[in-house]
Amino acid sequence: MITIRRAEADDAQAIGAVFDAAVREGWKYLGELAERPMFPPEEWDEEVARHAPPNALLVAINEADRLTGFVAVHPTEGEMYLLFVHPEHAGRGIGRALLAAAHDVLRAAGCREVFLYTHEQNERAIAVYEAAGYRRDGTVRESEFRGIHQREPRLVKALT
Repeated sequence: MITIRRAEADDAQAIGAVFDAAVREGWKYLGELAERPMFPPEEWDEEVARHAPPNALLVAINEADRLTGFVAVHPTEGEMYLLFVHPEHAGRGIGRALLAAAHDVLRAAGCREVFLYTHEQNERAIAVYEAAGYRRDGTVRESEFRGIHQREPRLVKALT
């Protein structure tokens, strides 16, 4: 049984731990960068604070009261910003539940469409999003992150 709720300040470090574990497992294409925490603890505190309304940071809590995943959305832009599930809890529907909750928040804010960017080598994430009805729209965002070139296709989905 999973409960989805808005993140609270006390969740920040658990959110960071889920992110770090998911990145170590899923972002091996980033090499050594993925092997250690990317952000210091205070940045996770700031991330939770930045997602006060109208933004939303939702967390998945399991029956053992453990944070197992999270998703962030920016309703003003219609963007899903982050979606991560701890690898120990992958394949249990947590990502799909978080995705549905994110869509609900966006719909409630009046969004008719959602978009996200994900690294072109993040094949698992792309497959999950495509299975959920997202499609590439041809837009690609390119940037540098700590010396590594990033190419991120944009995926969009109508919210009906």
